[in-house]
Order: sequence, then structure tokens, then C-alpha cells
Amino acid sequence: MQNAKRVPVRCVLKICFFIFLMVLVTGCKKDLTELNVNPNDPLTTNPNYLFRYVLQQGMGNYNSDVTVEQWTIENWIMYMAARGGPEPGKEYIMPSGKDALWNEQYSNSLSNTQAIIDLVGNDPESVNLVAGAMIWKVYLFHRVTDLWGEVPFSEALKGITELNLSPGYDPQKNIYYDMLRELKTAVELFESSKPFFETDADLIYQGDMNKWIAFANSLRLRLATHINQVDFVKYQEVLEELDGQPMIQANTGSAVFPFNSMFKNPLYETMFRGESVVQNNPSKFLADLLVNTGDPRVGLILEKAPLSFLPIFPPYNGVPNLLLNNDPLWSNYNRDGDWGEVSRIGNWFLRNETPGVIMDYAEVCFLRAEAVLKGLWTGNASDLVKEGIRADIAFYELHGGSAYALPQDKIDDYLASLPPANLESVITQKWISFIFENGYEAWTEYRRTGYPVLREFNGNPINPAEVPVRMTWPYREYTLNRTNYNKAVARQGPDNEFTHVWWDVGE
Repeated sequence: MQNAKRVPVRCVLKICFFIFLMVLVTGCKKDLTELNVNPNDPLTTNPNYLFRYVLQQGMGNYNSDVTVEQWTIENWIMYMAARGGPEPGKEYIMPSGKDALWNEQYSNSLSNTQAIIDLVGNDPESVNLVAGAMIWKVYLFHRVTDLWGEVPFSEALKGITELNLSPGYDPQKNIYYDMLRELKTAVELFESSKPFFETDADLIYQGDMNKWIAFANSLRLRLATHINQVDFVKYQEVLEELDGQPMIQANTGSAVFPFNSMFKNPLYETMFRGESVVQNNPSKFLADLLVNTGDPRVGLILEKAPLSFLPIFPPYNGVPNLLLNNDPLWSNYNRDGDWGEVSRIGNWFLRNETPGVIMDYAEVCFLRAEAVLKGLWTGNASDLVKEGIRADIAFYELHGGSAYALPQDKIDDYLASLPPANLESVITQKWISFIFENGYEAWTEYRRTGYPVLREFNGNPINPAEVPVRMTWPYREYTLNRTNYNKAVARQGPDNEFTHVWWDVGE
């Protein structure tokens, strides 16, 4: 690959000032070792450094990822449950790291992704760099808008180029339409004869443009699916455009982030630090679902309970969901002083080398299965569900080795036992494939469809109306961007956790 051209000094100074401003605003310093860049070769002089940086930052930092995704969302959607239970009236509370996540995504990830586009956007030889940055920008924005609903979009990321430090919010419908359009444009921009980001800068696909194209098309399918209950016409339009286009078609094409000793896997890091003993436990709902359906993945997803060598304790047992901390039933737990009655998270997830899943082949199978059920995709929905399950099972072995392989007869027996596919089974299997790795998307799917049907510790379905459906905006938006904040409230609704975002029709 050819190196990207160096940019004019004026652009370098603008970006240097931009980074200085972001550091000033956020009040934090970044260690150069965290960025893995050469301090003698400034970050802003080469878009490869920026791309490597935004890919890493886009995966989330320790505090925001742990407090928002692990300790909050993954408890809400019952991947996990807290030992000892919640206090009465505090079953669902806003995470302490949500404002930090907002700041990280805008100040670090999105702003520097836009900086790449600004740096090389006028260079015809760098058109592929622009396309790659556009795809990543959409990925980041879709997560932000799915968490908050209306967010600054069309006026965002212009603090330096246009000195706009109080951007307006955009209706989520407009954001989704623009994201779908930008993904399509990015795919059309790619030219095989032009250079792309260097191999070591592209942490996801090591410079493989074809895989970025497939990822962009797959992400379009995800976004279109999100809105199919509120805008079926747009969903149909996008699926027609995607017909015959390359998408992720094998585990080897999945978009994953290579966590390592420098960029640590957040789930591994919380366990390593010992900060997740209370919150990060497999839930009873999860354990019961896997056991009761004979899912062969149960031994990969969960470790056997330490006390299960005794016949009175089942091998796979989770922490009871939504059991209040003053309930006497807790006396049946922690009888050995180390919660030996409950399973731990499967070892595969707790390794630092376990990759972060951005989008994988299994999800594409489930998205296509839903499209078949909607009458907009050719194929058999049940076959696609089974293909997605096989892909999910194979993913463990691909990224863990033969120790995580399952017997083929066990897989075949489980697949043969599945009923014909419907929306509930498609989303439930997708939920299983997202376990511990993609809580954000699992929450989106639950809000969008109401599946899987979550149940309390006693087996009764929960009241979906009690589950938060969005994050509340950062307080700094109310204080520093109040005019635009008020306009967003007037359009979307009150700034609380029960105001539905545009694509969530409350089913």
C-alpha cells in the first residue's frame, strides 16, 4: 500500500488546535502509549494514525463501557444480574458513565473521524480513506442515536471548521436517512486502484477494502431493519438496493476489534481488576433459557457453578433477576460465602484476546431471516436461523481454538429441535449471539421487538413499560446548549428514560 499523502501545514495546525480544544473541554489527558503512536511523528500529519486512534476509541473506554454497557444495559436485558439484588425503586437507574460515553464518542471518536475526512477529502488519491472514515462515522453515530434518539448530527463536528460549538439536534428519522445514504455513498466511492489505510492502521480488516464494503452493506441492512416497523417503505427500498450486493458472508469477514495488552477487552479488564464481582454475573433468565432449550452453547457461555459437584445444586444456575435486596429468598444464595451456587461467565469471554464484536456473520443471517419473514428477501427463514446459530457456534472456536469446539452431533440435535422460525425465535437467537459482547445492539432489538420475553426470577414476564428505552442527555447539553436541547425536547418528548426514540414504536 502507498502511504497517504502528507497534508498542508494549515490543515495540520487546524487539527492540532482541534485536539487541543477537545483536551481542554474534556479536562483529560491522553497518554501517547494509549494511542500507540510515535510521539516524534505528530498524530495529525498522517490520517493512518487518526484512523487507528478512532477505531480504538470507538470501541469505548473502560469507565463508559463498563458502567454503561456491562453494569447497566446488560443487566436491563438480563444477560447479567447483580448479586444481592437492587434496592426497591432502583431496579432501573441511569448509568453513571453515560455522559462520559457521549463525550468520548463526540470528542474523541467522531470528531477525529471527521478530521480524517477533512484532511484528505480534497485529494482524489485518498478517496478510499474518505470512504472508510465515512463507514466508521456512521457506525459511531448509529450507536449514539440509538442510545439517545435525537442528537447533534448535521451541525455536529464543526467546532473548528465553522466554530459551531452549539450544534442543533436532528430528528432521528433524518439521521437514519442520512446514515443509510452515507453508507451507500461510501461503497460507491471505493476505487480498487487507489490506496487505502495501511495494514497496521486498519485494526479491523488490515486494509482489506472489500471487507469494508461488505461491512458497510451489512450495516445498512442492520439500520434498515431497525426502522422496519416505523418506515417499512424505506426498509423495502434499502433491501431492494442491497439485493445482490456483497455482505458479510462468513465468520472470517466479521468486523471484530483485536483487543490486546494495550487495548484491553473491557470485560476481561473488569474481571482482572476485581471490580465486577457484584454486577457481572450470568442471570437466572439467561441460564434457564439456555438449559431449558437444550442449547449446546450453555457450556461456552457459562461456567458450571462451583458447588454443582453436590447433587443439590444444578450445574448452570444464574443470579435471580429483579429479586429485591430485602427479599428473604436471598438466604438461599451465598451459603459458602463465595456465591458458589451460581455460574460464572464463560472463560471464553474473559480472555483479553477475545475480540470485540462490531458486526458478525451470525447477525447478518438473522437480519436476512427477518427480511424473509417480512417477504422482502429470498430464502428460507428457518434455514437462515440455523445458519446463524452455526456461525455463532463456530465463532467461539475460530477465536479460541479447539478447546471451544462443540460436538457436531450436539449441534445437529439442537438445530433439529427448533420450531419453524418466527420473529420471536429470530430475535431470541440474535440475543443469544450478542451475549456479553454486544449489549447495545441487544437493547436496541429488545426495544424494537419486545423479544426475548424477559422474565423475573419467579418466571413471570416483566412489565416492558418499566424498562428504560433511552439514555437521558448529558447535563452539560442542558447548560451549554440549552436552546437546541429545548428544541429537541419539544420534538422528541421529555428528557427521561421512558421517551421512545423514533424507530421504537413501543411494541
